[in-house]
Amino acid sequence: MLQITPDAASFLSELRDGQQVPDTYGLRIFPESSEPDEITVALGFTDAPADGDHVTEQDGMRVFVAPELAAPLEDAAIDVAAEDGPPHLVFRPQGELQD
Repeated sequence: MLQITPDAASFLSELRDGQQVPDTYGLRIFPESSEPDEITVALGFTDAPADGDHVTEQDGMRVFVAPELAAPLEDAAIDVAAEDGPPHLVFRPQGELQD
């Protein structure tokens, strides 16, 4: 299952609060197509999962993963990176996370 690091959960909570989204809303991760045969991963806050979403809660953040992304992201983690400018979210293999 996709993981969210504590830093990413904190970062996402701050984003949600900054957008004045209720703290009961979770993060939905879903595919978004911009070109034929190309899929972009999109993130957004929503009050409930869509039908078929894989649901988890980590570090106080509810996460809804669209079914078509659940398998490709099962060994990934959302983390925060700041080495190239302002902090931003990145996907990393779970094996690269430090304990």
